Amino acid sequence: MSWNYRLLKMKDGEDDFYQIHEVYYDKQGKVNGYTKNGATVAGNDIAEVKSVLIKMLSCLEKDVIKYEEQ
Repeated sequence: MSWNYRLLKMKDGEDDFYQIHEVYYDKQGKVNGYTKNGATVAGNDIAEVKSVLIKMLSCLEKDVIKYEEQ
């Protein structure tokens, strides 16, 4: 199973709300699930935090996924 960061769109009352989540894929590359809570930026050192941020920024180039309760 593979994963990456993706931008999910959900509702906050009547407003749209976007948040980055970890998204998991099946062997065929289809979305198999995602984290309930948004991803955090953390690491064991500054380089690792920078790497996470770069991966998160790259998700903005992909299609937005509509969040649905799992």
